[in-house]
Amino acid sequence: MTRNVLEWLEEAAARRPDAPAFRNQDSEVTYARLYDRSKEIGTFLARQIDRQQGVLVFMEKGPACLCAMMGIVQAGCFYTPIDPAMPMERMQLIVSVLQPACILCSGKYKEKAAELSDVPVFVAEEILAEQDEALLQKLRGVHLDNDLLYVLFTSGSTGLPKGVAITHRSVVDFIDWTSSTLPVDEDCIFGNQAPLYFDNSVLDIYTSIRIGACVDFIPPQLFSFPGKLVSYMKEHAVNTVFWVPSALANLSSSGALENAVPDLRNIFFCGEVMHCSTLNEWKRHLPKAHYVNMYGPTEITDVCAYYIIDREFADTDSLPIGFACSNSWVGLIDGEICVGGTCLSPGYYNAPEKTAEVFVQNPLRPQIREIIYKTGDLGEYNDRGELMFLGRKDSQIKRHGYRIELGEIETALCSIPEVHKGCCLFDSGEDTIVSFYTGDIDEKSINRILKKKLPKYMLPDIYVHKDSLPETGNGKMDRVRIRQDWNHEHSVN
Repeated sequence: MTRNVLEWLEEAAARRPDAPAFRNQDSEVTYARLYDRSKEIGTFLARQIDRQQGVLVFMEKGPACLCAMMGIVQAGCFYTPIDPAMPMERMQLIVSVLQPACILCSGKYKEKAAELSDVPVFVAEEILAEQDEALLQKLRGVHLDNDLLYVLFTSGSTGLPKGVAITHRSVVDFIDWTSSTLPVDEDCIFGNQAPLYFDNSVLDIYTSIRIGACVDFIPPQLFSFPGKLVSYMKEHAVNTVFWVPSALANLSSSGALENAVPDLRNIFFCGEVMHCSTLNEWKRHLPKAHYVNMYGPTEITDVCAYYIIDREFADTDSLPIGFACSNSWVGLIDGEICVGGTCLSPGYYNAPEKTAEVFVQNPLRPQIREIIYKTGDLGEYNDRGELMFLGRKDSQIKRHGYRIELGEIETALCSIPEVHKGCCLFDSGEDTIVSFYTGDIDEKSINRILKKKLPKYMLPDIYVHKDSLPETGNGKMDRVRIRQDWNHEHSVN
């Protein structure tokens, strides 16, 4: 039984030494080189810091960064990747929570990394090609499967980022599911969209290592240029993607799918609601591809429920999130989706009070200690027994005596063919529902169509046309920014 993700890397390096493991437009690393380089970095770090300490990775996404991450694991430690383009204030908040033992960076970011903390800063390129097998094997000998593998930071309601801690055991359990359930093999070339600090990247990285496949780090800027993105994917023979739905919607609404990627055979998505209108547009152009809708918070490693698209849906339908992954538990408690199982995080790093708020005893099994995570998402089961996502608890509003899910309005809005992207918020001060959208349609036409889809009490009061809607670094719609911009514009006017 696998206890350490490095076992997969060892196997891949032995079985496919010359096969590309990770690549971008500038460089590539084979499995043999990834394994050797990880041991070089691991040897260096193991001589500097104790096992199971945190290391901040201050590098751009690419093959060199993966070598650094695996090197940290070789040293028996855990990693936290951050994007050097992040605002300095947020990076400093992450450092204040993580309190890393050191920072591992690229040479170009050495000075910037030194500004974050007074801990040692090591430049990855300067680490010498020296491997101490005895030292590394000693560390492996004391390894536990509940040792931390990484800590990824998400936004916190108090303004302080929350570090979700994930163990080797959780990733092993998750990847055993992906590699046995999803239609993937060593010939897969994953076109990576997710940043390394976002949990969706975990599927790309570790599924590939587990099966000996390849991850192509698509240049992030290409996601703003759909035509160039499609050309890149064709040129690099990308055949598998695991993207947030917003990224898929950008391609479908741009018309770039007319020049479809013929090699694309797996289209997986997670992280936000996939509107059926977007799904149907993709299926029209790539009808033979495998489509899988997945669901899961960072706190459950990545995914805990999934639905393999096996039937047709109308543009106005809602897509199920389906059923629990093997060895995961997904259930409803008072309408809230709660999750548990081996994939569950032990909690938020260095934040026991925040952990206690949402990692709680399962009230359905009080006889034994069983911790589950309260996601804050609302759900219900349809008549097929499939789990449906209804939206966030905090996106549910009560207006004029009615309980309203803003997500339901968004689904109706985005089902309009001329609407490319849409988002709704509630202005409690004005008691109004505000709808933001991009696309080639006027407000009166949208309102006329929505009157046929929604009851009167759910109709938006204000429609705001935008040339584009802001996105987070993960590629999701940036609802916080949309609200901030609206509040600013409203106060100015």
